[in-house]
Amino acid sequence: MKFHNIFGVQDDGKTAGLCSYFFVLGWSVSYFGYHQIEKTSYSSFHLRQTLFLYISYVAIRFGLLTILDKAGLLNHTLSFNNLVVFTNVVFVLLWIVGLTGASSGKEKPIPVFGRIAQTVFRGI
Repeated sequence: MKFHNIFGVQDDGKTAGLCSYFFVLGWSVSYFGYHQIEKTSYSSFHLRQTLFLYISYVAIRFGLLTILDKAGLLNHTLSFNNLVVFTNVVFVLLWIVGLTGASSGKEKPIPVFGRIAQTVFRGI
């Protein structure tokens, strides 16, 4: 089923799904420009995936790691910088997995976060 939205693009939610993977601006355009007008299960699926991925990244990267560092729970072997790099690499890999799933037209959950995202943000 093809839709026609305010941007003049005809699609079945794939544009919204792909666009949502491009950080805050892409997610906002995807949600407000595409999804609010023509809601599809495909766009909803990927919007939930990316929103949960972004929120998890911010919470872990800026919240948990900073708390662990300030509390003195990181020693010289497991330094703050190593954890930051590890966190960034893991989230970039998860982002790539999600983006490739969206570009292939599949509703494949992102490992670790995907199924949780579908239940937490089921209202989207």
